[in-house]
Amino acid sequence: MISFSFRLAAALALSLSGMSAHADPAEYAGRGIYHFASTSGCPFASPAQTDCNRVTLDVADVRASVDTDRHVIVFASSARHAKDEVLGDVLLQGSGVDAKGRRVPLSVQMLLRRDGDQWRPDIYARSPTGGKFRDVHFDPYRVSGQEKNGERDLLTPDKARQLFERPSLAARLASTFVAVRPTDPERPSGADITIGIGLGQLSVAVARVSFASPEPAAMEIDRVLASGDWAIDFAALSNKIPLWAAQRQLFLFRLDGSPQVKDMLINGFHKGDRIELGVRNGQGYLRVNGQEAAFADAALAGQAFMQESFMGLIVGWHRMTEAATPPGAP
Repeated sequence: MISFSFRLAAALALSLSGMSAHADPAEYAGRGIYHFASTSGCPFASPAQTDCNRVTLDVADVRASVDTDRHVIVFASSARHAKDEVLGDVLLQGSGVDAKGRRVPLSVQMLLRRDGDQWRPDIYARSPTGGKFRDVHFDPYRVSGQEKNGERDLLTPDKARQLFERPSLAARLASTFVAVRPTDPERPSGADITIGIGLGQLSVAVARVSFASPEPAAMEIDRVLASGDWAIDFAALSNKIPLWAAQRQLFLFRLDGSPQVKDMLINGFHKGDRIELGVRNGQGYLRVNGQEAAFADAALAGQAFMQESFMGLIVGWHRMTEAATPPGAP
């Protein structure tokens, strides 16, 4: 199994070997998902796969400029929007060393809304293990929003790093507290998790997510997704998942074009709703509330989920660490 440390070193080497004259920033406009290179590693990907940083534009009038040489991202919009409407996001991939000395994949996600002319960021630190991290690596992007009086910084390289070095900062910046626990307490490292919203005893379980594959445990996740059999199972455990969040998850993971999820796009997730995405005997499928249909983009959707969602990051890491742990080890 290729270690995440090796992936990071390979990504850095590719970055250094590709240095050249400054290129013009990439300009993105219109609703869509746009990827760009990370030189700080990509979770569950071969060293040659580097396009795992992401800018998402949720509405047609929002624009983003991404300068990968100068590490600058600028968002702009000339239209008025409801202050609770998500207009886009930035996802930056990186890594850090946890308390056990393991280099762990990390990600920073910033959701963007606007209140009048002012951009309102919600920043989330995503990691598959808890606690503080050291030797944190992220591409040093400065993210800003264009406002009436000029550009205003929304995320700086120092802040991105400090989210993991000082977890209390991440808790203050996030507008929603998300709790993750093993679905089966007897198997805490299993790739099956329950997600809750809220603190302590007030936490409400809202979803269950699992990843399963009959392929050898030591097989790289990107290879499993590309050429093996596998399944990602999502189940809604309550009616409290916001409509916008349900719609956005279906959009981000390329499921919104399927007629099977039409009702979910309109009404959101209801308690008991279940989505299974996978590949069986080489054929992609999508099963929604017991109704299954062929799904040609299963591998693409699965890769997006495992690499870009915090849920995929956690279940993927658990599968990797289980494969690397000798039988009988604590």
